[in-house]
Amino acid sequence: MDKTATVRKTDKGEEELRSRTLGLAKELRHVLILVDGRSSVEQLAEKGGQDWDVQGRLVELARGGFVSIAGMSPEVFESDINIAAIRDQLVLIAEDVLGDDATKVVQKLNAAPETREGLLHVAAQCKKLVKLLIDESKAEELERRCQGALAVL
Repeated sequence: MDKTATVRKTDKGEEELRSRTLGLAKELRHVLILVDGRSSVEQLAEKGGQDWDVQGRLVELARGGFVSIAGMSPEVFESDINIAAIRDQLVLIAEDVLGDDATKVVQKLNAAPETREGLLHVAAQCKKLVKLLIDESKAEELERRCQGALAVL
């Protein structure tokens, strides 16, 4: 995704903010609120902070028709998802959250099958592993940070 691309709310996105009729998830709603029609993907990511996967959530919002991203047609978001890229993103999140304790989780993620179901299953296993071997709060943080990356699946 072009990080300099401008993001705009669609009519559907505007309506959802006014009425809440479609029941958009809280995390997605927060990102949708950030969209002002002038900011780029990169600027929105900065506004969202490091704990949010703004880019992943923007993709999910675009797939749902709530936002449009300049230069990207809706078909881009309906095409096959790059599982390897998502896995790489999960590895980076794990390394950031777990630091020196990330080795086993990274190995598990790198060995994940390149299927939607395989990656979702391994991500759930990683949370359990962290909860058992490291710390419950780290497991919760890992899960929260990975949800945005996994949302595009």
